[in-house]
Amino acid sequence: MNRIVRCFTVGAAVAAWAASACPQEAAAQRRTVEERLAELEAVVARLESAVATLDTRLALQTTRPGENAGQSDVALAARVMTLERSVERLSADLQRTERAAGDAARAASAAQRDAMNAQQAARDAALRAR
Repeated sequence: MNRIVRCFTVGAAVAAWAASACPQEAAAQRRTVEERLAELEAVVARLESAVATLDTRLALQTTRPGENAGQSDVALAARVMTLERSVERLSADLQRTERAAGDAARAASAAQRDAMNAQQAARDAALRAR
């Protein structure tokens, strides 16, 4: 570790000496570094703009319903079909219950008529017995 630090220190010292020995060359290198930095910043700005555009396009594409239905559409369609089958079963059960209620009402009406006829027959028999 100490060797690395010494080598780094020696390298920095040599670079500083070379920069002081050739000030014009160091200034030219700084300008090229600054120019490259400005170019890189411009490239990064263009890339960020392109990424933002792609992100917007992707968001629009994923939210737009297309011809190729996604998994959520398939799941919703299956759920709707299940609900439709349940409604059909409930409708059939309701019709059966209404028929059974109608049959029970007719049977009750017939039983009431039979009871009234039996009551009338009992009255007639009581009158004849006197």
